[in-house]
Amino acid sequence: MPENLETPRIGSGMIMSLHLAEVGPAKAMSALRNGPKPEAHEGLHWASPFLMSPLRSQSAMFDVKPTGAAMIAAWDNDEALDRFLSHRVAKPYENGWRARFEPVRTLGAWPGLLELPRREIPVDDHPIGVLTLARVRLNRVVPFVAAASHAERDAAQHPAFLEGTSLIRPPNQVATFSLWRSVKEMRQYTVGSYPGGHVRAMKKHEERDFHHETLFVRLRPYAVDGHWSGRNPLDMLKPLTTN
Repeated sequence: MPENLETPRIGSGMIMSLHLAEVGPAKAMSALRNGPKPEAHEGLHWASPFLMSPLRSQSAMFDVKPTGAAMIAAWDNDEALDRFLSHRVAKPYENGWRARFEPVRTLGAWPGLLELPRREIPVDDHPIGVLTLARVRLNRVVPFVAAASHAERDAAQHPAFLEGTSLIRPPNQVATFSLWRSVKEMRQYTVGSYPGGHVRAMKKHEERDFHHETLFVRLRPYAVDGHWSGRNPLDMLKPLTTN
């Protein structure tokens, strides 16, 4: 169980975890092929491994450079996640960065993630994570990447942006994960006029229907440890320790 957490959980529902490991392509591909299966881990609802890649920029739309491996998972509770962390499937991520989250807002739907909260749970000015998941229509890949590159560039340049990454699972599953200083500032990026890249990308999606399935989840971090890009982007939370 986590101990000495600065931000206790709000409720007792399903939790999510993010595991990142900045490793070479061979290790990243191995982790991609060997993700956990819900039937093998008590309390695991859903899990998906990904390749990490830098957020795209307008000048490098197709310049995908794997920088590591990532895994996102949904659990019954902290105890289920604690048990998983001692399993061999968790080993690729043990020297990276990992965080535990409470889902506080969901738009869209995704198989295995049907119990996420629809009604927003207020989190005031607490730091927030945002996960986007999508299965891209293969005949829409080029316009999707063009639209997404503007949104990702604007996110990385926003003053409230703490850290983020693109996530790829071939052949057509794509995701992004980003951390923000506060919900208010994150909303300014997603639905406000400044800087506007995300709003334009969503408008193009409505016009051209890039995806088969989409999910947007707002995640309140309550426990973190490790390093991402040489630091802990949520260092305002105490380090996670486990028994």
